[in-house]
Amino acid sequence: MDRFASNDGIDLAYDLEGRGPPLLIIGGLAADRIFWALARPLLSDFTTLCFDNRDAGASGRAESAYNVADMARDALAVMDAAGWEKAHVLGHSLGGAIAQELALLAPERVDSLILANTLAHQDGYTRGLLALLTRLRRELADEVTFVSTLATFTLGRATLATASLDAIARQALATSPLQEIAAFERQAAACRGVDTLARIGAIQARTLVLATPDDRFFAPVFARRIADAIPGARLQDIPLSGHCPMIEVPDAFAKAVRDFLVVA
Repeated sequence: MDRFASNDGIDLAYDLEGRGPPLLIIGGLAADRIFWALARPLLSDFTTLCFDNRDAGASGRAESAYNVADMARDALAVMDAAGWEKAHVLGHSLGGAIAQELALLAPERVDSLILANTLAHQDGYTRGLLALLTRLRRELADEVTFVSTLATFTLGRATLATASLDAIARQALATSPLQEIAAFERQAAACRGVDTLARIGAIQARTLVLATPDDRFFAPVFARRIADAIPGARLQDIPLSGHCPMIEVPDAFAKAVRDFLVVA
């Protein structure tokens, strides 16, 4: 059942599952909570709090531009609404950048940090890719074509070999409606503005950085830069996956998360 928090006048839909230590899950660009449907049951020995970012899923739509720090304050509002003073924090892609800002903004609220398939600074490729996807979302009337295009960057070769792009896109659209054009544009603009690399050396939380060798969206080099910048951070590869290991290899992804948090 959906619950709601609020920040900046925007309602933020969230829910709780499982039993155990608190684990906040922060999703990425255009991803609602359904994105975690395969991996979340494998993390049931934690109480997982998952929410839809502003401009996604059942959460409210923004009326103007925002940045990743604003989205980190959304995450804090969700924690407050759930009555959580502190939690492990797991962020994927754009959600990983949000998690970095959260750990910098409120270090006392973050027990440990898991950053999956994310980045701390853009380069020409990632800025160009986000700009291209924004243009395609605006110009492609056929949603199946757009989601197929998105899948070529977000899914690994092993996953794409299992079904046609058309079938993958239709299944995704049947599971969750496509994010509106203006909402996608605002989230992509926030993602293009990610720039935490010079600051994340101040992160105090015990940190795991997850990368996948076949990530064609945010390449493993970004994970290495994050791991090098955060004191004591551990870097771990998850094989046989592209940008979305929680969908492509959920068992391996959940094991990496559990193993790290159990030690913590």
